[in-house]
Amino acid sequence: MVSECKRRAKVMKQYVVRAMRSAVVWSEHNLPPVVLDYLRSSRVALPLRRLRRAAYKHTHIYPIQLPAVAIRPNLDLLLLEPPPRYIPMMPNGIGYVHNILRKCGVAFQTIDLNILVYHWYHSERILGGKPIVISSGYVLSDDPWDNTNTHEWERTDVVDYVLGRLEKVIQDIIHKRPKAVGISVQANSRHLANKLIERLRRDTPDMVILVGGYDCKYPDIGPYLIPDFDYMAIGDTELTMEPLVTALARGERPRNLPGFLSRFDSPDRVWMPTPELAALDRIEFPRYEWTDASLYRTYNGQHLIPITSTRGCSWSKCRFCAECFTFRKRTPKDVADEIEFWMSQQGFPPIFHFNDSDLNGDHEYLHDICSAVIERNLNANLMGQLRISKRNTGEYFLHLRKAGFRHLRFGVDAWSKHVLRLQKKSNNMDHVFQNLRDCHNAGIRTAVNIVLGVPGETEADVDETIGNLVRCKNSIDLVEGINTIILAGGSEYFNYPDEHKIRFRGDKDEIYRKHRYVIPPDLWYSEDPYIDQEVRLRRLDRICTELYDKGVNIGPFAARVVRTLKESKAA
Repeated sequence: MVSECKRRAKVMKQYVVRAMRSAVVWSEHNLPPVVLDYLRSSRVALPLRRLRRAAYKHTHIYPIQLPAVAIRPNLDLLLLEPPPRYIPMMPNGIGYVHNILRKCGVAFQTIDLNILVYHWYHSERILGGKPIVISSGYVLSDDPWDNTNTHEWERTDVVDYVLGRLEKVIQDIIHKRPKAVGISVQANSRHLANKLIERLRRDTPDMVILVGGYDCKYPDIGPYLIPDFDYMAIGDTELTMEPLVTALARGERPRNLPGFLSRFDSPDRVWMPTPELAALDRIEFPRYEWTDASLYRTYNGQHLIPITSTRGCSWSKCRFCAECFTFRKRTPKDVADEIEFWMSQQGFPPIFHFNDSDLNGDHEYLHDICSAVIERNLNANLMGQLRISKRNTGEYFLHLRKAGFRHLRFGVDAWSKHVLRLQKKSNNMDHVFQNLRDCHNAGIRTAVNIVLGVPGETEADVDETIGNLVRCKNSIDLVEGINTIILAGGSEYFNYPDEHKIRFRGDKDEIYRKHRYVIPPDLWYSEDPYIDQEVRLRRLDRICTELYDKGVNIGPFAARVVRTLKESKAA
């Protein structure tokens, strides 16, 4: 026992020293398991508050050396990740595309503009000692990349400011004239990506623009969000990318390709989706050899590595969800190989974030991943989102905790029996209570989501929602998201509004033509009972107020949603 205490004390000391030298900000949720267990169990341990106080003496990582950005000449394809990308996290999507391109035999280059802009911004803000004020007079937040501030990227003046910071890179692209430029686009970067495309069109009209990413899930929605492109990849590209990029390298302009939209397609073309890759292990996980992995730290030293073990959702029936795709998975060994690879590469332990939409869609599969991690004694720090399930037992959560899960988010969404049926969830309230209790008791930080105002929801449902959240508040560390229902393109509510008594303020066909991605909340309502945006906001205000008064922890993202909706209501 004495020798074990000494060993743990030695390990703890090593991590404290490493934190001091690398300016890493340690917290209870990213400490290595052996350190955290020691702090909790030993009477002679250094109190956790002293460890935090010591670590917070260094609150940022700057100055750091950033690589110069130089576009290589004679490229067949330049692959770009524009800002912003959350946290910032390694660009998992273009990491996989990069691996595809390596096998195509074309001259290409991959550049993550997001991480460069992130560090340019924060080094200037922190070392300059004052907020960033752009030419319009707008004062930017301390961290526009934080998920509470993503609204800033919808401002034209903010986008113009960032593009101005990228002007030298843009000029280099124009000067080097790659045959094609590929741009990854998602909701937060959409405005900037469209402006970047507009700029490239102006100075290099013959350059091929290839777009893909999260905004390009559906062939009828992608062109609405990113209207100017030569080719748009819809969904997965592992089996379709090579024929396109090799043809572009030869100067050809192929048309009517499965999985791609293009301005060269025949007018009478019938859309053909991309074939889905069932065996995800056929492509290697990203190693990001084209960049410096040490750059992927937040300004205060956090390092988050994305892991994608599955794609799609095994349930795919929630009526508000627009991500109902075929569920596929990698082998547990391949996932453990990726975690082990990064654990061996870093000078300090990273946090691994599972990006899966349905991480426990196959219950045994996630269990087997954890077993593989445990067998290798990786001491990994893992987080992700789970679906509520009766198969998530107390033993199951203990197994996940042993593997390294420190934070789990649950897409509970519906918090009354009636709304569970309305949303077509795969569980009941007893499962919710049991899952949250067992997860919390296993020592895993437990977070939840709420979705309000779905068609058919009653005031009695709101009462029950508040009561159920208060009932299990001791098992909830954080209400991470509170959202009113979004009528999103691709969801059942969007596709079949009449079946759910959804009505529109104006001509339905015209509204759908103008708003293919999401219907603005003021343009629709539901009947029996009557629910419009005013009702949703009133219920949101009531729930947040009562949860706060009764001691349920509402997180900063939920608070930001509340503020935004209240401001919208006031306006």
